[in-house]
Amino acid sequence: MKKKASAISFFVFIIFPILLLQGCFQAAQETTFDLIIKGGRVYDGTTAKPRIMDIGIKGDKIAAIGSFSGIAAKTINAQGLIVTPGFIDVHSHTDLILKEKGMGRVIAYIKPSLNGNHNYLYQGVTSIITGNSSRGYANTAKWLGWVDSLKFGTNVYHLAPVTAIREEIFGIKALKPLDETQRNILKKRLTKEMENGAIGISCDLSANPDQMLAQDELADIASSIKPYGGVMAINLRSNSGKQDATGNSALVSSLKEVVEIGRLSQTPLQISSLKLAAPENNFSYGQIISIIRSAREAGIDITADQTPYDADVDVLTRFLPAQYITSNNKIAREYTTAEGKIIINKAIDKLFQSQGPEKFLIISYPANKSYEGKTISRIATFEGKAPAQCYSEMVMAEQAPMVALEGYSERFAKTIMPSQLIFTASEGISYIEGRPLPHPGYWGAFAHKLRKYALEDKIVPLQDAIRSMTSLPAEKFKLRGRGQITVGFFADIAIIDLKKIKDKATFVQPEQYAAGVEYLVVNGIVSLEKGNITGKKGGKAQKRI
Repeated sequence: MKKKASAISFFVFIIFPILLLQGCFQAAQETTFDLIIKGGRVYDGTTAKPRIMDIGIKGDKIAAIGSFSGIAAKTINAQGLIVTPGFIDVHSHTDLILKEKGMGRVIAYIKPSLNGNHNYLYQGVTSIITGNSSRGYANTAKWLGWVDSLKFGTNVYHLAPVTAIREEIFGIKALKPLDETQRNILKKRLTKEMENGAIGISCDLSANPDQMLAQDELADIASSIKPYGGVMAINLRSNSGKQDATGNSALVSSLKEVVEIGRLSQTPLQISSLKLAAPENNFSYGQIISIIRSAREAGIDITADQTPYDADVDVLTRFLPAQYITSNNKIAREYTTAEGKIIINKAIDKLFQSQGPEKFLIISYPANKSYEGKTISRIATFEGKAPAQCYSEMVMAEQAPMVALEGYSERFAKTIMPSQLIFTASEGISYIEGRPLPHPGYWGAFAHKLRKYALEDKIVPLQDAIRSMTSLPAEKFKLRGRGQITVGFFADIAIIDLKKIKDKATFVQPEQYAAGVEYLVVNGIVSLEKGNITGKKGGKAQKRI
């Protein structure tokens, strides 16, 4: 009897309190989640099949995934929705648009759509990479510091832009090849930017002054960032399908040049804005991916990004050969003379052989608002002038118009899109009202790819489309802790209604936010809720680790 009593006492006074404490401890653990996302179909950014799971978030990190019990300050019911990592735009020009504001950049502090990066948030984008196409902020530390002072809506990573840095060092008018001493000065500055947090550098071989860099010089510049593990993002010299002196298309020759730069430098390369411009007769569409695959098999780390549209928006001057254009997109002074205009007119006539004047749509022209919404062909008829003359007059203006050109091959875009070597990009900006009308991709690139090419046309499987926006670019650019839904990773998460996901922006009416992203979490902060901006911003400036 005493033994039985002792056993009861042992249980009551020793074991039961321990069990009670364990239960309390477990309950305490259950209350540590700040946010739980319940019952969504999770595409985790990898090749794993999507599964119905819950996600627990604590602070800015993912703390639990799967089936678990717990309570949180906030719970999101994701049943019937898909859950993905936040999207990553590897090709953004947001720093350029803010840089252009000059002293007026104070407006960025008071415009929620600008500092909140709303056009990106509505697409499910949680991180952007700036400094692309060799332009933007030359000073990485200054740019990233400003991003943090704005309390920006998305994470921001930066590439050190070669042209912007070159012009800061040597001046905007120094349009001549660099000598060895100057190139060493440039390389030293690029390494400084890497030390200040840049994740790589960018170069644009289609425009001056980068166009003057030879292949071996480019390899030398690229190799300077190799010790830092940085990426060199590079625009090809040409995207044209026209045959050159080698018998290849200009696009193929340009790609082979970049592959050789990668071989010589052994630096990871990212081809910016891979697309095919007219003409495309007798073009081998699969050849481009074949070249990239062969390069990778040879040990060259090379990938590319594309914007999922067959039309581009740019300043009208940019469609002329680079040797006639200054770095600020104006016709070089020597070509504004009577003799120079003859040369420009010949270049325009040659351009019209592959890109007819009916393909150029004027979308913004402060000098003559009546031209907006009209093609150059229609303007020429209205003015009673030759199309080439109209083109010439507009590029000679103080501010040349912005145009949309329907000149890129959708067939080519569809051919390369399914490859895991191709990432999704917008080439966009954080938009502010009153700017020249931009490309609709600023508002809809990611939603457009999901709706049109994954769900409707089925050009690329949904899971692969998501990977092209998440884990693949995160891995390439070494964005640690991003791009996957994994315990310990940052809580950048998009919750999407596939029935609603779509882009609304058009070339005529681009300022329309995408639909279908029901919730967006940036570093644990719910920035989009029930399809609406919350005003809470979780973005941060991010430095190379």
